[in-house]
Amino acid sequence: MTNALPCAPSGGKPPNRRQFQIETYLRIARSLRRISQLMNVLTDDELDRLIPLLSERRFDARQLLFSAGEVPERVFLILKGRVKLYHTSSNGKEVIIDIAGKGDLVGDMAILEGADHTVYARALEQTVVVTICWDDFFYLVQRSPRLAFTMAELMARRLAGVQRTLINLVSKPVSGRLADALLDRVDGDDLRLGLTHEELGQTIGTSRETVTALLSRFVTLGAIEPAPGGYRLANEELLREISTGAVTVSPRHPVRGQPTAPKS
Repeated sequence: MTNALPCAPSGGKPPNRRQFQIETYLRIARSLRRISQLMNVLTDDELDRLIPLLSERRFDARQLLFSAGEVPERVFLILKGRVKLYHTSSNGKEVIIDIAGKGDLVGDMAILEGADHTVYARALEQTVVVTICWDDFFYLVQRSPRLAFTMAELMARRLAGVQRTLINLVSKPVSGRLADALLDRVDGDDLRLGLTHEELGQTIGTSRETVTALLSRFVTLGAIEPAPGGYRLANEELLREISTGAVTVSPRHPVRGQPTAPKS
């Protein structure tokens, strides 16, 4: 079961509208402006009309927001936390399509397509979202050209990301795909994975065992190094060489190519 509230009729008041206090209103308004490119394109009047239609919800780690095959009722905007979007194969294996984080919309694709959800959405950690009924959201998009244009931009970026992932799956060895995944998660010198080895494998089309073995190889080569809570970037140039295929790393065989020496 998902954790969404029942939607109010289009144009009507959600069940908890009267519970909105001024402090809550201002907090949500500040949060939306701060974290969401989508909300930044709304005028103050549009935001004023939107906020009373929102419901704030909290999801525990591993709790479902919605399931594949469900009729979409709500759009979710993430205020805090992360949500994985994934398919499940016929043998029960998960394939992660995307990891959505703060400021991202979830559930909008199915609503705009007029189709059932095609993916599962599950919280990876304690997650806070605001939700809006699909009919209210669709009405808002129709009335705001700026919002519609920004949504088109965001969807184009999302689809481009999926396209890159598919190209990498068929054109890069698993070591290159893992290097890409690590480079996407560089924060200064830290690698903020935020995923288990199994989940990381699900994003690049391989097994937990292969991810664990390759990470160990990357450490041995000096591309990354262990750090509290994960790993730290030790040699970005080498990691990029692995990403491009200049250096191929196998979880079971010796390294091929001439890896760059770790920088001092």
